[in-house]
Amino acid sequence: MTPALSCYSTALVAYLGGAAADRLAAAVHLWVRTDAPDGALAFSHHDRIDGGTLVHDHRGDWPSARAALFGLLAEEGRVIVSGNTFHLPWSPHRGARAVPHWFLLRAHDAKGWLVADPFHALMPGGEQLPYAGVLDDDSLRRALTPVGRLAPAVRSRDVHALGEPADIGPTSAYRWLRRAATAPTGSPEQWPGTWLREPREVFAFLRDRLTSDGDLLERHVDDLWAASRHQLHRLGPNPDPDLADAWTQLPKALRFAADSARRGRPRTSVVERALDTVAGLTTGMEVSRARG
Repeated sequence: MTPALSCYSTALVAYLGGAAADRLAAAVHLWVRTDAPDGALAFSHHDRIDGGTLVHDHRGDWPSARAALFGLLAEEGRVIVSGNTFHLPWSPHRGARAVPHWFLLRAHDAKGWLVADPFHALMPGGEQLPYAGVLDDDSLRRALTPVGRLAPAVRSRDVHALGEPADIGPTSAYRWLRRAATAPTGSPEQWPGTWLREPREVFAFLRDRLTSDGDLLERHVDDLWAASRHQLHRLGPNPDPDLADAWTQLPKALRFAADSARRGRPRTSVVERALDTVAGLTTGMEVSRARG
């Protein structure tokens, strides 16, 4: 059964296969960058689980991209590609919103490209159901239409989709991921900017920023939705019911508050209460684990 995650980690787990879902559960965290130069926040939801070998690749024109994908698929048997929700036939954002969305190429034959997207979620634009089917060359080209310039918060999600900052290449090109010959070296301490990693500090910072800036709250509701999904996956099949409920309710509360703020009726108490509840239960669980 495919776990309920973000589109990025759903595709990553499906690509890696085996015990990748279990590795991801053990790797989940919530870190936040406080000083991005564009004013947006940046989030890391988990440690890398791919061995550090996946890198982004791209081509500026479709014939070159098609040839590269054909060769990579023949070599590796599956490829994570970066689609464009505006052009994805199965996306609730089709024709409305152009953001990156990962899915998999599984095979290529005379009928076309076998694609799979196990992502399932109820989105603001509607429900996205898992999809598997065959796309001809022209349909795949449209599905991978370059997204162009991204809003800072959206670009940050793409940059940190593997768990740590990565060079995603030009968003004006066709993009996908491939395995590098060697894993790049680096550690979180070498990441650009200032990151908070301790849960108490993370939640205190988010409480302060998201209650004082309605625009920032609206830009990052999706990031906290992704955090909720990852944290629920971390808790496993038999979670603490109070903590699981708190993480489930968090993105709902934040979306309600963001919608209210957009209408000129800020609901800062809703944001405070939702974040304080998750913070208290999460830090309590961390203390209990530390005590053994």
